[in-house]
Amino acid sequence: MNYTLEEVEKFILEFTELEYQFGLGQFDSSITNEEWKALVTKLKNCYSTGLGYYSIINTIRDESRMTLKRFSNNKNNLKKRRLFLIRKYENPKFGKRIYDTDSNVVFSCFLGSNTEMGAEVYASNTSVGIVNGELKIISERTLNPDKGVDEIEWVYNKRSNVYTEDITIKKDGTLVETLRIFEPEHPTWIADYNQG
Repeated sequence: MNYTLEEVEKFILEFTELEYQFGLGQFDSSITNEEWKALVTKLKNCYSTGLGYYSIINTIRDESRMTLKRFSNNKNNLKKRRLFLIRKYENPKFGKRIYDTDSNVVFSCFLGSNTEMGAEVYASNTSVGIVNGELKIISERTLNPDKGVDEIEWVYNKRSNVYTEDITIKKDGTLVETLRIFEPEHPTWIADYNQG
């Protein structure tokens, strides 16, 4: 199955909305357990099951933590991650634990933070692949914290199971197509956004 960049954009926008609703819903007592389980199922369905983030999406909420104060604080501090850019690569090299991706393409989706960072910039590089004919998130990298604001380098947290279990993108491959959606606000990111 071949997917367009616009179809990947639609998938990621649906994912970021589910992710945002999940973040809000953890402390929202107005959501029933059935509604919560349905939301969690939809969110988990966005991920390839081999990816570690899949396992931390919990279907059980702690009712003692579902207070109005906690919900209000969460609502005031949480924001939906913005999609800036999608790059399509052919012939990527996957880590040995990405074994169920059934195509020779990967889509790098550059997402902002879910909290306020000051300038609007992307903070994560979410990799989307085609798994059993469907778009799925197969890996995610973050900015190297040792680099300053003038250099963008994508890394895996060495303590995460993504890194230790090699659920990684070893090499992006050949860039074949780009979809620019929202220009970031920092010169380093603007230069990166406009390349390729």
